[in-house]
Amino acid sequence: MNRKIPGWISMALWIFAALYLANGIEMFFFPSAWFFRLVPGVPETGPFNAHLVADSGTFYLGLAAGLMFAALDAHRHAVAVMIAAVASLMHAILHIYSHEAGLLSYQHITTEIVGIYIPTIVLCVLAFILMRPVREPARAALRTAHESRS
Repeated sequence: MNRKIPGWISMALWIFAALYLANGIEMFFFPSAWFFRLVPGVPETGPFNAHLVADSGTFYLGLAAGLMFAALDAHRHAVAVMIAAVASLMHAILHIYSHEAGLLSYQHITTEIVGIYIPTIVLCVLAFILMRPVREPARAALRTAHESRS
């Protein structure tokens, strides 16, 4: 399957890779700064645990690596996008549950919408686009139509 990827998909994957890489680096190398200064509302989730923050950073670094490969060849590495989408979806579900269970306040909901929910939706859409099968008859019809124009 050698489909042409629209430029916006590759660009979106590079942006996600860069954001996940930056977050992972900050969490892994500077867990205290990430916890207390980078993301509003994180301290309300519980006491600071440098090891736990750094552990979480390693997962962001791994997701960033997968998204970089996907940005280079999205169809070949579409599973990496699916994995990032599922990880982001699980993260979003945890936050929704935490709000509904009264474990998190809605004080920083804007940060969550921008930093968790919207990126999750976009990654899920990208994964869906990349993972959907190509219909060979449709491709053949398009090829025939293109050749008849020539």
